[in-house]
Amino acid sequence: MPLASSIAKLNLEDDALTPGAQRSWWLREALHTEPGAECPPLQKNLNADVLIIGGGFTGLWTAHYLSSANPNLGIVVLEQDICGGGPSGRNGGFASGWWDELDSLVALYGPEGAVRACRAISQSISSIGEFCSSNGIDAWYRKAGYLYAATAPQHLQVCAGMVDTAREVGAPEEMSPLSAGDVRARCDSPAFRGGAFMRDGASVHPARLARGLRRVLLERGVTIHEGTRVERLGYGPPATAVTATGEVRAGQAVIAVNAWATGWPALSRRLVAWSSYIVLTAPAPELLDAIHWTGGELVSDLRTSVRYFRTTRDGRIAFGGGGGRAGTSIGESFTRDMRAVVEAAEGFRLLFPTFADIPIVDAWGGPIDVSPTHLPAVGSLRPNVHYALGYTGNGVAPSNLAGRVLADLVTGTDSDEVRLPMVNSPSRTFPPQPLRTLGAAVVRRAIIAKDTAEEQGRRPNALANAIARMPRRLGYMLGP
Repeated sequence: MPLASSIAKLNLEDDALTPGAQRSWWLREALHTEPGAECPPLQKNLNADVLIIGGGFTGLWTAHYLSSANPNLGIVVLEQDICGGGPSGRNGGFASGWWDELDSLVALYGPEGAVRACRAISQSISSIGEFCSSNGIDAWYRKAGYLYAATAPQHLQVCAGMVDTAREVGAPEEMSPLSAGDVRARCDSPAFRGGAFMRDGASVHPARLARGLRRVLLERGVTIHEGTRVERLGYGPPATAVTATGEVRAGQAVIAVNAWATGWPALSRRLVAWSSYIVLTAPAPELLDAIHWTGGELVSDLRTSVRYFRTTRDGRIAFGGGGGRAGTSIGESFTRDMRAVVEAAEGFRLLFPTFADIPIVDAWGGPIDVSPTHLPAVGSLRPNVHYALGYTGNGVAPSNLAGRVLADLVTGTDSDEVRLPMVNSPSRTFPPQPLRTLGAAVVRRAIIAKDTAEEQGRRPNALANAIARMPRRLGYMLGP
């Protein structure tokens, strides 16, 4: 169907028609509520104890834990846009556990290491809520758990596997099986065939959280320069960040740039960038009541190209899905992709037919950093240069944990966090260019085609099926 016909059929209006022309609805709402003090671009040379490149969740949490431990530490954060201007201000706001990732975690780190990692993420979910409460940040934090909804017969096997694995590692309370009736009692869609429930899950307003973190750090005396792009980082020591209008020298440096790490030579082969998009409805609280979705649960389906959705405080549904863009060069194709908006809207209309008359009024998207393991990695490139990356679209809670780890790496603290198995763990890398970009794009489209066919009860195209499964056959923990 031509794009224009799809747009009309899907009842898209207003800012949903111009993705990328404005910031995410989350960030616009947060800036309207509390614009915050100015953080002008760097205009001179500075010396600091710690330099943090990136003003998203990872960088801000790192600064938070460092400044909490030592208020006298000189910390400078350099952000090319504004704090929260990247994935931290446009994600779905899913602060969720890792119990659904147990199969990969056990394969990588063994049962004991996998459980340690999951427990650490659980602590991060609670820590986010405690931070908001103690600092007066109304980030809409609501811990209501995570609902996995099967929309194809194959997904029921996935749900059963998640429940079985949690039981096998000694954590049966973390994942519970749900019948179709159980799922639809919490969120009623005719497409839901059954599922599973993970108790580790909290929704947040991501941009309010990012901007709240920014405010707290400024109150503590952390220096933040927005609109400041780092052109080059010399490891030193001291580490030296070179910008167009000044330099920052520091004994320790943290690289926290998410998908933009594809442009950093030392990190580029550790990830690829994929796109993810969200569409947002007009408020319809009465229809949420009608489908019983009033408990605040996070929900996603079990497609490999996962679709994720949650409610907002004013009765909207934010519905996200993976777009088809993939590669390493991040440009407007990642943020102005109307095809990705249409695909997300089609998913929403399929799962929630009772909302047919409710318009979709906003849409936004951009790159996420996808790792070979589907899980983030934290570590050190040099004794004085540290990094975190590879959240693969699930970074709200893991970035809090990464901030704790990075703070301990910077200070040389021997803690339980730095001894977690994903810290300085060896990982596979992606192929060199141009195979990395071409392969990522082809695999991404094949996965979407396979998922769509299965959901519609069709046999997937043999070639698409083979391409979608290729990453696993090559040793990557991506794809079906």
